[in-house]
Amino acid sequence: MTETLKHFIAGQVRVFRKQRRLRQAGLAEAIGRTPEAISNIERAKSLPALDTLIAIAGALEVPIREFFPDPGVTEDKSPNRLKLDAEGAAILRSLSDERAKIAIGQLRAMAEA
Repeated sequence: MTETLKHFIAGQVRVFRKQRRLRQAGLAEAIGRTPEAISNIERAKSLPALDTLIAIAGALEVPIREFFPDPGVTEDKSPNRLKLDAEGAAILRSLSDERAKIAIGQLRAMAEA
C-alpha cells in the first residue's frame, strides 16, 4: 500500500500545486522544505511525513483528505496509472458543473471507442 500511496500523493501534490500556479520552490518555501523535497514527493521517491502533508494541504488550500485514495484503489494499478487517476480526479473536481459534464461526456465517448 505504501507504493500506491506514494504515487497517488505524488499526482495530487503536482496537480494541486500547478492549479495554484506555484513552482516547486514556491511550495517548498511556503512549507519550510527544500525544492528537492517537493520534487521527491512529486516523483514518488519519498512519502511525505504527516506534518509535511498537512503543511502542503494548507499551503495549497486543499482538504487533507484529497491526498488519500478512495478505498477502491488497488495495488494492481501501475504507478503511472495511479498518477493519472489522481491528476484526472483533481482536474475534474476543479471544473464547473457544466465543464465537468462535458469532460465526462468526452471520457465516455473515448471509453466506448
